[in-house]
Amino acid sequence: MRNIKIQIYILFIVIFLPVIGVNAQSSWFWLQPLPTGATLNSVDFWDRNTGYTCGKAGTVTKTTNGGLNWVLLGQITSLNLTDIECINLNTCIVVGDSGYIAKTTNGGLNWVVVPSGVPGILLDVDFPTANTGYISGASGKVLKSTNGGANWIAQNAGVSSTLFHVSFINPLKGAMAGINNIYTTTNGGNNWTIHHLGTFFDYFPSVQYLNDSTIYGLFLSFATTKVFISKNSGVSWDSFTVNRVISNDLSRAFRFKDETTGFIVTQYGDIYKTLNSGVNWFRDTSFTPENPDSDVFLDINTTEQNYFYAVGSGGVIVNTTNTGEHWQRQTGVQETYNDVFFIGENTGYTVGEKGILKKTTDAGYSWNRINLNTSLGIKKIVFTDLNTGYLCGDSGLVMKTNNGGMNWKNQNTPAGDTGFTSLNFIDSNQGFIGTNNGSIYKTTNSGINWVHNFTTSYGGGVFHDIDFYDETNGAVASDIAIYLTTNSGESWNSTLFPFSVLNSIEYIDTLIIISGGFNSESPLIIKSTNGGINWFNQSVSHIITSIQFLDNNYGMLCGYNGKISKTTNGGLNWILLPGTATERLNSIYFVNSNTGYSVGIAGQIIKTTNGGLSFINNNQTIKTDDYRLYQNYPNPFNPSTQIKYSLNKSSTVMIKVHDISGREVNTILNQYKQPGVYIETFNAINLSSGIYFYTLYTDGLQVSTKKFILLK
Repeated sequence: MRNIKIQIYILFIVIFLPVIGVNAQSSWFWLQPLPTGATLNSVDFWDRNTGYTCGKAGTVTKTTNGGLNWVLLGQITSLNLTDIECINLNTCIVVGDSGYIAKTTNGGLNWVVVPSGVPGILLDVDFPTANTGYISGASGKVLKSTNGGANWIAQNAGVSSTLFHVSFINPLKGAMAGINNIYTTTNGGNNWTIHHLGTFFDYFPSVQYLNDSTIYGLFLSFATTKVFISKNSGVSWDSFTVNRVISNDLSRAFRFKDETTGFIVTQYGDIYKTLNSGVNWFRDTSFTPENPDSDVFLDINTTEQNYFYAVGSGGVIVNTTNTGEHWQRQTGVQETYNDVFFIGENTGYTVGEKGILKKTTDAGYSWNRINLNTSLGIKKIVFTDLNTGYLCGDSGLVMKTNNGGMNWKNQNTPAGDTGFTSLNFIDSNQGFIGTNNGSIYKTTNSGINWVHNFTTSYGGGVFHDIDFYDETNGAVASDIAIYLTTNSGESWNSTLFPFSVLNSIEYIDTLIIISGGFNSESPLIIKSTNGGINWFNQSVSHIITSIQFLDNNYGMLCGYNGKISKTTNGGLNWILLPGTATERLNSIYFVNSNTGYSVGIAGQIIKTTNGGLSFINNNQTIKTDDYRLYQNYPNPFNPSTQIKYSLNKSSTVMIKVHDISGREVNTILNQYKQPGVYIETFNAINLSSGIYFYTLYTDGLQVSTKKFILLK
């Protein structure tokens, strides 16, 4: 059955007013988690209240109340950001891919790119004083600034391998962590001493120069995790083993609050603690990862003696205010969504692992969980009308609703506890389900009965997706093969694609079929223009998990690493869209050519209202002969701020406020005004912390839009 296509209203598209000159920004925005689901690589606090994070896709977030609320400051670049350092309350430096350095002096409202003069990844930045800072990176790169990060000069550490981390206790004494070795300097990086502590395959992801003589180094190999400790600035070293609860759980970062107490965070979301200077380490059971596949911790930092923050994938932030006696999650949703389906402009569903079914009736802005009384993974969901829907999943799970998802009943199939992985209905009566062992079951009476329809002769394989163009023409995408029917499933013909996994398929018309996935871990997309007789490869830059076409030309697909691509010429060219998500997306669904959704791991739900195209950010005031809109003051604000504007001729004036998704949340003013200069007060007491935009309209025409930030 072709996807239901009902026209949806088009939300007001905000002109995002950012950060660095004019930037192309993603028009995909977060519905969940909030404020972001992007991977966070670094966290740093200036004091107990004010802290920042940075991560993939240029993401930067901020808190001014100790993490009770976090605000997305935006995507300041399309590059991945690897580290952030607070120099003072309002001044921060971020570093990232391609030699990227940027600086803010007003608390993240604006960022200025600082030339680094070097290519490659910059991994870490540290400022022991307000003026002196150091950066380390790939290929032995070391940079130094003596003017607060305004300029950087390259230093020679005598190494060509990656330097993962840098830590200075004062402008002269510092250490860097690299492959096999720790490097120390006592003269501001003019000379470096190499401490050979590992073997060729070992590395130090993190180092901490705690005080004038004490250095800690986190050591990692395939077999073990250790902490190296020097009490004499690197002259001699002791090492102590961290016993991993999970043998292959790699430690990512560590932080000591003093010479006795420290924490390590790991890729599977575990936290280890020492109370005796790193001699013994135990797993901190006050925090248990909800989903080890998603709870990937990448950094940990401290604000003061008892406060620690850890960040990682899916926008997760956890903290403790009592030195690990208790950890709490501040942001992040550790759920995996496998499929998304909408049956109109407002009503949609998403399903996932551990029995997750969620429904929205307001175009995705809120999602309510529906209890299915199962913990089984749910793989697919489809509706044939507003009330009638089906879902399938692990261990033979098939369920049906007749009242818009309020209640669901199990349906019996002859498949036993075989896992179902794909689902499609041609019409209200005829449907097909595919299994994880290469079989298809069919119903002709709305799911009352299911009968075995087909089993592959290729020895099993997962049937990942089923799609029908009409009552007779259908296709199945699977491991190593595509199966086609031209007679409603009475018979199936196969075409082999060795070493391939085809995750999704679209039967666009009687002749055109497109399928995608990967081949030997490389992206794969194939197309037929003669009903599957012949297939040819197309080009796409990422592994595919889900494809949707609205017509012969307009298609979207999503995949690994949060990537989304779009075609307007039937797949002849696929354009990689500016990204918001950073983790794997499992499903994509467009209501029309403008409004679409995508869901995935780590609780990701994102949305676009302009077809996923980028839009241009302009931070300049728009001036005309007759009107002018000024920047609000104060900014950020809590809970009220003043907005100034001027008129040179009489007009009907409106000032509207929209949130970051483009939804109107307030009308400040709607009056006829004489020429003059005016100031309006906006009170946001009923709004939550976040980025908002205020727009001046005169006589119904948009004049100017500006960004302001509410920080409660």
